[in-house]
Amino acid sequence: MSAKNEFLCIVPDKPGMMAKRLEVRSQHLEDVKPLVEAGSVVVGGAMLESHPKEGERLSFQGSMLVVVAESKEEAEKIIQNDIYTRSGVWNLEKAQIIPFKSAVRVGL
Repeated sequence: MSAKNEFLCIVPDKPGMMAKRLEVRSQHLEDVKPLVEAGSVVVGGAMLESHPKEGERLSFQGSMLVVVAESKEEAEKIIQNDIYTRSGVWNLEKAQIIPFKSAVRVGL
């Protein structure tokens, strides 16, 4: 078995996909749980246009996650299988999957 490597994945949303993102968000969060439990996704979350002020809604622009995988292709497969990709929210043409090495990591 090959060594596991970390990949910083930056995946922007396609323009005009806010409603679809919100529609499939609960499925996305449910689907990522087994990946977290398996250690394949060690951090992830939404990229925002800005931090909202009190009473404002979140304004998403995409997602960021750190994937632990044997290869970049394996990390890409995780991104491709996500409901955000399958439902057209994520813009894979502009996605970045960057080899990464954590120096520190703190649990929430």
